[in-house]
Amino acid sequence: MRARQASPAALILVTLMCHPAHAQDAARGASLLAEARKALGGEDKVVAVKRLQVSGTFLRSTGPDQIIDGDFDVFIELPDKYRRNELTGFAGANVDRTEVLNGTDVWDETSGGFTGGRGFPGGGFGRGGGDGDRGGGDRGGGGRGGFGGGGRPQNAGAAPSNAALSPDDRLKEQQRRTRQAELARLALVWLLATDGPVTWIGTAESPDGTADVLEVRPANGVPTRLFLESATHLPLMITWQGQPSRGGDLGRRGSGQGRRGGTPAGPSSPAAAPGQATLELYMSQYKTVNGIKLPHLITRGTEGTTQEELRIKSFKINPTFKADRFNQ
Repeated sequence: MRARQASPAALILVTLMCHPAHAQDAARGASLLAEARKALGGEDKVVAVKRLQVSGTFLRSTGPDQIIDGDFDVFIELPDKYRRNELTGFAGANVDRTEVLNGTDVWDETSGGFTGGRGFPGGGFGRGGGDGDRGGGDRGGGGRGGFGGGGRPQNAGAAPSNAALSPDDRLKEQQRRTRQAELARLALVWLLATDGPVTWIGTAESPDGTADVLEVRPANGVPTRLFLESATHLPLMITWQGQPSRGGDLGRRGSGQGRRGGTPAGPSSPAAAPGQATLELYMSQYKTVNGIKLPHLITRGTEGTTQEELRIKSFKINPTFKADRFNQ
């Protein structure tokens, strides 16, 4: 494995306590969300983004003292299309994985094996096909953890009763709901886009400043807390409840990416259900792309740990995708 020094998170919300509002304020929530879109570059510019291609590298802990890294591409076409490609490998083996949500349809593809010529992790890889396609492979089932995903979703879209589904259909339904929830999070993180109600629920404080806390309830996702820096209105982090990852803490391996304190908590934060935990996603290193500020460093973790890091190399805004980009 390659040793990589992760930059310290540029976020302040690590030792926060949320102070509850007397009542959830939908009007203030809508106003603050509009201010945040303005801070990103303007309401008109942000809402005009319907397609997004994001490419970069990832570092992920899959267990105690187990870390993998590789390259990723994410393709989004709002409101309901999502594709993620990942290339990982170790000991000369490369694995190329794809997972897709296309409306209500989901599919997966996995290819790769021992190449003998390239140890992992190497540098980048050739991305052909114009918009980042890496080619084919044998299709396989099953989702995986990773950015924004992992675990079983909660309240992620309407679904038929599992009792009426075959085992294969139950798997597909779980994948569909997981990917809808992931797409909802990515749309919120990168574009502040949501199809659900948004309310202001209070403020959060740390020694470095304050943040407004919004509760977002997407139609196909889980209730999510969005933290906006009070002074700039830029998004700093999101939190939600879900199954904790089995990954270890990247920060304990000298990456410098560990949390400096606990998870935002307090009277306004819902208690996690049995078997669940507070999941966290932090956004930093904003850079302007086509007039829109976008975070180029994203870290994900569970209750104070850092389990995944995304370093984004490029954003393409409203690219032209191939006609079959989300088709199997």
